[in-house]
Amino acid sequence: MIPGPPGPAKITLDQESFKALASDVRVGILKVLDDRRQTVTDLSTIMNLSKPTLLEHLEKLQAAGLVKRVDEGRKWIYYELSDKGKKILHPERVSIVVALSTAIGLAALGVVYMISLTFGTLGGAPVGGVPQPQRDSALAEAFAQAAAATGPWLGILMFALAGVAIGAVFLLRRWGDRRRAQFFAQLPVP
Repeated sequence: MIPGPPGPAKITLDQESFKALASDVRVGILKVLDDRRQTVTDLSTIMNLSKPTLLEHLEKLQAAGLVKRVDEGRKWIYYELSDKGKKILHPERVSIVVALSTAIGLAALGVVYMISLTFGTLGGAPVGGVPQPQRDSALAEAFAQAAAATGPWLGILMFALAGVAIGAVFLLRRWGDRRRAQFFAQLPVP
């Protein structure tokens, strides 16, 4: 039996993260940085806050690991979301990756299974009309016996499960977008 996909990846929030997210201004900064990276001057203009105030908030977001400072050795210093910050703003993307990986894995298993049914066994599959030497593998033999016993139905089942997993990807994406929109709609932006 093929194990099901693991549960959604958990995002662990420590005390610093909770403190950082407790401020509406810092949540607003995260929302602005979600679009693209910004300088302090850009953030000051967009959010209508003074630069010292923004620097204080950015330091707290950096301490929590939600924002990172990017100094490329030029005149400007940019701030952008860290991976942790992106996961907090877009938790649905983690679930989508898990579901999509499961779909691809199931489809690949289905293809391998159908090929093994077509050519008999994995070890003796003819390539270009020339039979290949048989491998003495207990796994290949067990796979061939299972393929002979179940017929094409197991491959069809794997393809169907892959289709269900791909459908789950689109549903998770839609649900995540709605949830994110509702969450940020209730938070005031200064």
